[in-house]
Amino acid sequence: MTQDRLDPDQQKAIEATDGPVIIAAGPGTGKTRTLAHRVAYLINEKRIPPDRILAVTFTRSAAAEMSERLQSLLGRMPEGLWVGTYHAVALRILREHDYPFGPGVEWSLIREEEKAALLEGLVPRRERSSFLDELRRHKQRLTWPETGPAAEYQRRLVARRQLDFDDLFLYAMRLFNERPEVAAAYRRRFVYVMVDEFQDTSFAQYHFLKTIASSNVCVIGDPDQAIYGFAGGFHAFEAFKTDFPDHRLVSLSENYRSQATIVEAATQVIAKSPAQLPRRLRARLAQGLPIEIARYGSDRQEAEMIVRKIETVLGGSSHFTIDSGWAQADAEARAYGFGDIAILYRLHAQARSLIEALTCAGLPYRCFGKPTLGEDVENFILEDPGPEGDAISLMTLHRAKGLEFPVVFLAGCEEGLLPYERSEDPDEERRLFFVGMTRAKQRLFLSSAANRFLYGETRHADPSPYLSDIQNELRRLEEAPSPQRRTERIAQQNLF
Repeated sequence: MTQDRLDPDQQKAIEATDGPVIIAAGPGTGKTRTLAHRVAYLINEKRIPPDRILAVTFTRSAAAEMSERLQSLLGRMPEGLWVGTYHAVALRILREHDYPFGPGVEWSLIREEEKAALLEGLVPRRERSSFLDELRRHKQRLTWPETGPAAEYQRRLVARRQLDFDDLFLYAMRLFNERPEVAAAYRRRFVYVMVDEFQDTSFAQYHFLKTIASSNVCVIGDPDQAIYGFAGGFHAFEAFKTDFPDHRLVSLSENYRSQATIVEAATQVIAKSPAQLPRRLRARLAQGLPIEIARYGSDRQEAEMIVRKIETVLGGSSHFTIDSGWAQADAEARAYGFGDIAILYRLHAQARSLIEALTCAGLPYRCFGKPTLGEDVENFILEDPGPEGDAISLMTLHRAKGLEFPVVFLAGCEEGLLPYERSEDPDEERRLFFVGMTRAKQRLFLSSAANRFLYGETRHADPSPYLSDIQNELRRLEEAPSPQRRTERIAQQNLF
């Protein structure tokens, strides 16, 4: 697919402008590109004024990408066009109407690190995290805290002239209920509304959207990539199909990101999950190398062997691997850089052994912490915009959503870890594995450890059941030799 050409499915999605529309778009099918072309089509072909269009994205980085694409397509960023996250749109509406504090009153969004002060003397320290999670779940169901510590926390917020992220939708909906003419004015203004990554829409966000959207609302996304538990069991696509029974369905089926082997394997894994929308995903790229699946004795061995495999992919980047004979010629005739490689895992606690192994090998890396809904609130970010620089990326599967890398290592593919034993939704765990697989463009490595030290104890685990869903012809099982003892390895490195 070239920059200027659209495939038939994308063209159909772009021209399906009137009435409610669902665009079912699997990984790597060009969702953001299609949405940008759709906006350009409305402006250029249908002569819709830009200020009558609202485009909602899930992250600020996606909003920035959308704006860049529109500037490229139109030669400028159309004046009056709204492009932003749900939170940014809700905040803008509240500020336009001086709500909830009234005209001339300065107010702000609270940062995560500021919440501790509000909870002082209200909730014991060890219970604060669970308290905030429970409060968040209630607010995402548009339920106001009315009694107990939650009500007092909310009173303290208001006294400081602050709101938290989820308050934006609570207060926006209260504004619409108190002043129905405000909601009606936005429905008249936004003749066309489009929403990206719709599968991650929460209950509160959906009702906010439905209140300000006209009948010309288009939602695009992939239910198989719904991985955020904060949605509280709410299924946005199912709600949309119920509320808009006359909707049209368009599918984007061509995957332009990943080698065919990866697409086929990921499709086999997700096939066992219930489908909310029809599944059609075909790879446009060549078959590629098989997926490598390896089983190690411990998490420490897994980490060291991942580093060895990285050095193999790179062609051998340290004196140790070259002299010890670990760096073998790769079967793929291409060169990768550090920034082409990502190591993904289910829990951030898994990063420790990986960091240790990378540090011992002298390989550059960037480790992304666990995202929160409150980070960088002034810029309306839900997820980090992505890694930069020539370094290996380490991140959780949740953090990797929306990103892509030529080479992906997925560590900890074990029963109890992936799927995670504490998860309330087994299907969400399978979707998380699917998301991790489809981040890879050329190479995908899946590994597990028979024994893993986690949360103060060593636990034995069987391989993830998801691995057996991948057909034999698409994978290669690796019987890796044991790495040298760490003390020997450090001794050899000290010679250089």
